[in-house]
Amino acid sequence: MRTLAALLFSFPAAAAPLRTGTPQLQLRLEGLFGQPTTELGVRGGAGIGVGWRMTDQLWIIGDAGARAAPGGGIGSLAFGLQATLDATPITPYLELAIVDLTNKSALGYSLASRFGLGADWMFSRAAGIGIVVRTYTAVDPDKDTSGLSGVEGVIRLVFNPGAM
Repeated sequence: MRTLAALLFSFPAAAAPLRTGTPQLQLRLEGLFGQPTTELGVRGGAGIGVGWRMTDQLWIIGDAGARAAPGGGIGSLAFGLQATLDATPITPYLELAIVDLTNKSALGYSLASRFGLGADWMFSRAAGIGIVVRTYTAVDPDKDTSGLSGVEGVIRLVFNPGAM
């Protein structure tokens, strides 16, 4: 995990500046499906996110989501970095974020690091669709658990308002 964090933080030095007219703001609507903890079964949810493009490869990202769970559901708020690996019509990327989650009694943790691997297909300059697979690792587990705490798959719609 430390190697990945170092890699993500080294991208700005190697990244080219944005071309004039490149949209920096990106809005994301997400459909979530996965197992947020080994304590619960698979469940669905929805989220909304935003990305701010700093260079041709590096983004600051944030998102909020909600999932069904006993005791009132699970809410999440995440902030982190996204590193674009290649800028073609299909854009693969890595993401690393810190996530604050609600309903600690159902999850067994309330703070986690999140690693994601995904790709977006921009079918126009203004819109696209993407998939992401994310893993969660608890920072403050209730029990002596180490390693992977949860996994989810995401299907998302991507909008670049500056390109519309």
